[in-house]
Amino acid sequence: LVNFKNISGTWSLVYENSYGYSFKFSKNYRAVVIIYLNTSSIIFKGIYTIEDKGMLRINISEMKREEKIKNLNTRSGFNKAKSSYFIFHGKNIKEEKGKFLELRAVKISIDGNDSEGFFEPLIKLEQEK
Repeated sequence: LVNFKNISGTWSLVYENSYGYSFKFSKNYRAVVIIYLNTSSIIFKGIYTIEDKGMLRINISEMKREEKIKNLNTRSGFNKAKSSYFIFHGKNIKEEKGKFLELRAVKISIDGNDSEGFFEPLIKLEQEK
């Protein structure tokens, strides 16, 4: 299960057609989540915590859409998000190929609305070196 010691770093899963995800967890509990949508990206910034039984909660404070997928500006141009959060069940996996983070979406709420379509039911992200 995930914990504060094994989650920090950048984890990503990007498919051939420029769809995918990137999760960056800093040691100061900041999180940046990027969803790649072929030619555009949605960037979420917030604070993460780990609750009972490997439950990862990311409270989203800011979000924005960029019409590109490379050289993204993660510093400015964000809109404040209200009552937005992601809850995942997280599990760390070590394999010969590297370290992976498995996330299962439990609840995705953006501006108070359930937004189930943002994430696949199971995402297997690889830790970037």
